[in-house]
Amino acid sequence: MKNTDTTLNFKMLTLEHNPFGASAAIYPTLLWDDNGATLVDVGYPGQLKELTTAVEQAGVWLKQIRRIVFTHQDWDHIGNVSDLQDALGNEAEIYTHANERDYIEGVVPYIKMTPQRIEARIQSLPENIREQAAALFANIPTVHVHKTFQDKDVLPFHDGVQVIHTPGHTPGHICLYLRNHRMLIAGDQLRIQDEILVGPAPEHTADMRSALESLRKLQDYDIDYVICYHGGLYGPQASVRIAQLVAEAAS
Repeated sequence: MKNTDTTLNFKMLTLEHNPFGASAAIYPTLLWDDNGATLVDVGYPGQLKELTTAVEQAGVWLKQIRRIVFTHQDWDHIGNVSDLQDALGNEAEIYTHANERDYIEGVVPYIKMTPQRIEARIQSLPENIREQAAALFANIPTVHVHKTFQDKDVLPFHDGVQVIHTPGHTPGHICLYLRNHRMLIAGDQLRIQDEILVGPAPEHTADMRSALESLRKLQDYDIDYVICYHGGLYGPQASVRIAQLVAEAAS
């Protein structure tokens, strides 16, 4: 995949060491240009060292990160934010969709972080890491959101990056479309399973009907490649597969 835009650079980061012992990697995205760097999602708590290494391997110093964009509120996307802000001196601004703000700021509880769901999650883990997991779940981060997005907003700090509001997985889930690269940063709206692009996971989606409707919005964009937070890079000709997913959801 060739980076054709000399203004905006991007790099899919790979974080492999899940604190719960799972083998599946996650894939935040780093964007940077003359206006500094933006990190899209930050990983689990405890992944700061791995994240720092991945950022610096992309050729960017951690301190160059000026903004953090959350695609949504889930813990694997926001859990590392407190440690990251400490490392940055609390100077990075936080952006997300308006419908996610109250959750991320702690005004209302996270949708998927009820005591019942946390306990079920802990009990599903191997016994030898349950105590560690319980300690992590006891410190679910909240953070001040500096600015919020609406559907079809264009990022004010990077040229040619558009917000697509894709509710369903959570109320304020967003994707980011890098127009000049025909690239979609999909968050959890799309995943890769067995090298195949698939839609959001029903077991982790708050409103599956809305999530499937959100797939239709992606047809309005010429998408060649997709960065999936769970699965990594898919492409080329991702729009063809997205159209198939929409048709399957409608049948």
